[in-house]
Amino acid sequence: METPRRNAAEHENACARVATRFSQRWLRNYVRGKLRRDRIYQSAYDLLRSSAAPILDVGCGVGLLAFYLRERACPQPVLGLDVDSRKIGYGAKIAAGHYRDVDLRFHDVGKTIPEFSGNVALFDVLHYLPPEKQTALLGHLAECVRPGGMLIIRDCPREAGPRYWITWLAEKFAQAISWNFHSPLHFPSRASIDDVFGPAEFERESRPLWGSLPFNNHIFIFRRGTSCSGGL
Repeated sequence: METPRRNAAEHENACARVATRFSQRWLRNYVRGKLRRDRIYQSAYDLLRSSAAPILDVGCGVGLLAFYLRERACPQPVLGLDVDSRKIGYGAKIAAGHYRDVDLRFHDVGKTIPEFSGNVALFDVLHYLPPEKQTALLGHLAECVRPGGMLIIRDCPREAGPRYWITWLAEKFAQAISWNFHSPLHFPSRASIDDVFGPAEFERESRPLWGSLPFNNHIFIFRRGTSCSGGL
């Protein structure tokens, strides 16, 4: 049985093990801090650990979700896609040397989505796309969720308040130092996310996920019913 204390210890150990895979000191420190402080990785583990379905990680970056899940003993195949070839280069090398069934690819999801059926993760991607492309991407990803599977979205809803503007400034800073993709920012509304997923097919859940951080991070979970048709 996984107690809170054991879960916390395993989380810390997994973060440290993933970080050691990165040879560059600055990147190793970034990865360790990102995994430890950002609650999306622990939350994704809690949601996905009991499912054997493959995982599509859209906007995978250097592969942190896949690597963290592996270090928490999750064996599901992971396909990661990202438009940043530099980040894919970092992650693909590590995946090839240390993690089985983790495939990280350069791919522009604003244009196409490869055939896939399973669970889907979409972390901090929507706000890099204009509204019409956000809707199109969410529609395509909904088709990738198999019956009984889920789509997990983490993003910053567009709304008044200091957390929103702090998130906006942080994204601009990450773009300025060339870590994040250079693109106009279009933070989605809650309705623009929810409206893509019909209640007859998907159960909806959302909640804040900022923890001790100042950002307006929220998690949106869409679970497809087991009797619904879906997937490719």
